[in-house]
Amino acid sequence: MDPSTTNGFRRLRFSDGAGSDYSDIFAAEYGGSDFASETFATDDARYEYTVVGDDDLTLRTMRAEGGRRGGVIGVRDDHVVFWLTKGRLEMHFADRTRVVEPGSPYIASASEAYRFESDGTVYNGVHVSDRFLRSVGRDLGYRLPDGPLLFDQQDEVVARREPLRHLIRELGPALVDDRVLGPTRTALNRRLAVVILDTFPIRNRGDDVPVANRLRDAIRFIELHAAERPSVPTIAAACGLSQRGLQDVFTRTLDTTPHRFLRDHRLDRVREELLRADRAGGTKGPTGISAIARRWGFTNPGRFAETYRDRFGEDPATTKRASLSAQPEVGKASWRVRRAVSFIEQHLDDALTLDDIAAAAGVLPRRLQQLFREERGESPMACVRSMRVAAERNSAAGNSASD
Repeated sequence: MDPSTTNGFRRLRFSDGAGSDYSDIFAAEYGGSDFASETFATDDARYEYTVVGDDDLTLRTMRAEGGRRGGVIGVRDDHVVFWLTKGRLEMHFADRTRVVEPGSPYIASASEAYRFESDGTVYNGVHVSDRFLRSVGRDLGYRLPDGPLLFDQQDEVVARREPLRHLIRELGPALVDDRVLGPTRTALNRRLAVVILDTFPIRNRGDDVPVANRLRDAIRFIELHAAERPSVPTIAAACGLSQRGLQDVFTRTLDTTPHRFLRDHRLDRVREELLRADRAGGTKGPTGISAIARRWGFTNPGRFAETYRDRFGEDPATTKRASLSAQPEVGKASWRVRRAVSFIEQHLDDALTLDDIAAAAGVLPRRLQQLFREERGESPMACVRSMRVAAERNSAAGNSASD
């Protein structure tokens, strides 16, 4: 363990290689309290656990290889939001068992005890104190229960947008900087707490509908009616929010406006159709670029091409050429390139490697590089970089972007 503290900020590291016993993690973090019992790591388990943050909020990682870990976690002072990028975790609560695998985030409420077992996990998480989360909730005007603050899991329609992971990626460098203290750190912590409150429904609120459910309903309505280009007032009415309330929740949670979210969703659907165009079982109706664009409400070809290029880093024609340049039914393998590109799009926030992308595409790394050069004129990692640049430019455009 190598701790350092400054005005509530701490940076801790535990690992089997540094001589830390697995139980040291819990004893150090919770003042030696017995909230964690029966904790164990088998002799062949290799682990590294890091903690960075202050008393209000910490970022944590666990990288474990080999062996098994487990124990009982009792009632505690903080809520835990985490996601796995590798491995498997079983959580046994009093009334249910949950198996967590890589993918969507999971929240464990502070007042719920559970027994856990895991093996070979890579874990990233946010621990936020109940006291701090309640304070932020009151400032937002949330109606919070007098008793334990209990959360339900994110709805899949929200989870696939990964709002918390995107925000952590943005704020991460400042959150792990021990020079960022006082009001500045509190403001960063607050932004993360707001996203948690906005995207994980709070239980026991009587007839009050959590904002998380209203956000879910807004996204679903947009996805269902995107081609009709519904107005912001229409979207707000459909999810039971005022226009101002809708604008606020989209801005603070998804870092966008409802109008821009709708436009981006329409662009995404155009891209999907271009990638499926002229294929058996593919898009219904005309498959030309202009026809597909009009189907999703883009009537100005020049403006459509510009916004498409800003979002995806390539022209619509380039997307379609890449899709049609080679087809699996004639013995070529561009479907592997499409699979690789789709994997990159879904994991832009992760530390992607060529091996990761090749595994997702089901081909050896050297072969994937060859396919990318032949069909896209760039390497897989160059594709990652260009897509990240496009995503960052798209994010930086903010509210200034228009249809």
